[in-house]
Amino acid sequence: MTESPRASGLWDSYKLTTVEVHIGGKVLTEGQMQDLWNCDFYMITASNPFSRLLSEADNNARNEELHALLKEEFEEILDGVGKNLAGTWAEKGWVVRGGDEGRLILLAKKFEQNAIFKFTLTGREIIDCR
Repeated sequence: MTESPRASGLWDSYKLTTVEVHIGGKVLTEGQMQDLWNCDFYMITASNPFSRLLSEADNNARNEELHALLKEEFEEILDGVGKNLAGTWAEKGWVVRGGDEGRLILLAKKFEQNAIFKFTLTGREIIDCR
């Protein structure tokens, strides 16, 4: 098993990640999405399992597989991108609302993700999925 994201310093990077949501040809911030939806929502990806870099084609295939599973349970799924503040790192994924948080954690584990993001009316949480 690889070093935990908390021990490796990845957790600090996650705290500084911004999330963009693509909806109706527009790009919205996580705050704008909160204003629009006014409920809890999540960001999940299948890219770069346990922070191992994969090719764009491999990450896209993994994210499409994740999308198919999400469609079975979540009422709304939008394209999302998590980015670092410097703009040197971006990872595609999905922003979802509705459904079961526990199921999202299981999907994150299936796709070997360290964490998912949860957005609430009071802020953001990083949920450890290891």
